[in-house]
Amino acid sequence: MALPKTGYTKTSSENFIIDAATIFTDFKYDATGGFTGTPLGATSGGVTVSIEQTYRKPEVDGAYVMDVVGLQVMESAVATVTANLKELTAENLRRSLNGTIEDAATGEAPKGYKVIKTKRYVEEADYIPSVAVVGIHNGTKQPVIFKLDNGLVTSPLEVATEDNNEAVVEQTITAHASYDQLAADEFPWAIYFPGEVQPATRMATQDTSTKEVSK
Repeated sequence: MALPKTGYTKTSSENFIIDAATIFTDFKYDATGGFTGTPLGATSGGVTVSIEQTYRKPEVDGAYVMDVVGLQVMESAVATVTANLKELTAENLRRSLNGTIEDAATGEAPKGYKVIKTKRYVEEADYIPSVAVVGIHNGTKQPVIFKLDNGLVTSPLEVATEDNNEAVVEQTITAHASYDQLAADEFPWAIYFPGEVQPATRMATQDTSTKEVSK
């Protein structure tokens, strides 16, 4: 049989991940309630997930001409999520600084204002225990989920404003391994990919609304 002229098949479109994904914090799964999480905020321009693995080739006499099976050692692995946040809440700005947030003191600002400041040291509470980037699998209409553990915002805080547009903050969240994951040689990220068509799955938010990711 001749080779086809295109990689597109009758089922190709079923394996598209459609539209922009959504970022959730406090992500978890319960057998009765399904996937739940809190939206990080409204974004612009989509969401990018990057899992970068670099390898080192040990130098061995006589094996320098080509790459050889067995002579690749993983040197580092990093997973990040990057998005342009249009929803600039006080908490999102605090996360960008890994800083502190508190009510403004009397005489410092009007009542209701928050004060966000940078702090010197990164604390365990600064890590987001679980971050999920959720897209939709076109064939099953089920969520495709990229999960990062112990996320920390590692990008600088930069806010640019202009006429006829909204301010956005580019935020990059980097996954970090727990001690137990390090000891077990486990990486702090995973991808959940749907199989056959399943009953409706919902991603419930931890506020008064519910984000439905599939029907």
